Amino acid sequence: MKTKRIISIIAAAALTLSVSAQQSDHENYVGVSFGGGLNTMLYQPANGQQQVGGGFDAALFYGHFFNQWIGLGFGLNYTWANAYATYNWNEVTTGLTHASNPNVTYNLTTGFENYKERQNVGILSIPVELLFRKVFNERWALIGGVGLSVDFPIHGAYYAKGGSYSTTGVFPALGDYVVSGMPEHGFSTYNTAQNAKFNNRAKVGGSVLADLGARVALKDNWGMYFGVYFGYGFTNLLAEAKTDEMIMINANDPSVIDYRGTFDSNETAKANLLRCGVKIAIDFGWPAVNKKKAEAERLAREAFVADSIAAAEATAARLAREKAVADSLAAVEQARLAREKAVADSIAAVEAAERARVEATKRNAESIDVHFASEGKKISFQEGEQQVIDELCQLMKEDKSIRIRITGHTDNLGDPRQNLEFYGMRRAEALRDYMVNQGVDEAQIECDSKGQTEPKVPNNSRANRALNRRAHITIL
Repeated sequence: MKTKRIISIIAAAALTLSVSAQQSDHENYVGVSFGGGLNTMLYQPANGQQQVGGGFDAALFYGHFFNQWIGLGFGLNYTWANAYATYNWNEVTTGLTHASNPNVTYNLTTGFENYKERQNVGILSIPVELLFRKVFNERWALIGGVGLSVDFPIHGAYYAKGGSYSTTGVFPALGDYVVSGMPEHGFSTYNTAQNAKFNNRAKVGGSVLADLGARVALKDNWGMYFGVYFGYGFTNLLAEAKTDEMIMINANDPSVIDYRGTFDSNETAKANLLRCGVKIAIDFGWPAVNKKKAEAERLAREAFVADSIAAAEATAARLAREKAVADSLAAVEQARLAREKAVADSIAAVEAAERARVEATKRNAESIDVHFASEGKKISFQEGEQQVIDELCQLMKEDKSIRIRITGHTDNLGDPRQNLEFYGMRRAEALRDYMVNQGVDEAQIECDSKGQTEPKVPNNSRANRALNRRAHITIL
């Protein structure tokens, strides 16, 4: 925040090179200027469409003319430039591991839909220009200049201006099941307001410069300049090429999406600064020998101090407005978090209800016996038994990890060995076949027989023997 205040004060003081000059009897001059227009970055995103933006230049300058035609100027320049990129494409990263289950790899798909990103950069430059002038009369002169500047990027950021992006995961181990709508695991759709610095903009560069305009002399050696400017950065603004994708799920916290932006990802490796537009300047000039030099310098200092105070007051007012906006955004964020918590609580309640349903179904399945007619293989469902078996079938179709054992039992009629090896197994297999016909995978079921060895009740009556002709389910 402190850096931004300093930059704001510098910008308000209008720091950049101006080519305005005094009329022919002035060898020295100082001044401030401000310009605006097509201040942007030129680059080519790999998967998006780039649009240029606007910005401004501001300056504090000093110039010296060796004669009435030729001079040299230098100063301190601040440039604010903007550019935009729009994305509509799907990005796929394979072979990733998720923090929730690091033993299973997955493929991440990021889908961009009309996603528009704005980038801006602030450049502090030291320009040097060869100046020329053509004086027409005591009031008007044509001023121009060409030169170079050393550019120091001092801050940069990217912002999401519209659209959305979504992240989905495919886990091959789960049969290419697509995972989406799970923000706690990083898979969701995001309408974001990213506001972050890009990190690879520290490279010092250079630009070629040109200016042309007219200066009108004012009272007491003051002058006003109107003209156009042009600058092109012939060096790359970006410090190094990046290999990371624009969006990744955070390795330590799956619910966090690491968004890197165009300039901090593999979307582009080169960006050049372009500056052109119109500007105005006000300057104060004096000859090499001037009886009023001391007074003029005092007046210039007082004017500069007054401008600085006004700029500081304007900055304070802007900061107050920014604080009010930040407070409003904080309130909106709190409301968003409350909504997300309510959704999470609702999801947790649904999941708890589902777990309760699963456990109840398993308990019910283990608590009943499926009964058979005396012939052995014909199922004779008692009241409620078929509903319990059908609910278990539905659960096993939903969750292929559930395994059961069906054990067949007989009464004591007939040969004990045949009861164990044949009739008991037939009853277990009959129930298994019923469940397979309901859609259960046969691999989820194993069958065995206890024959007449484990009667439920004594085989001392016809009714009791009917109860012992049964199949029992055990959840494994």
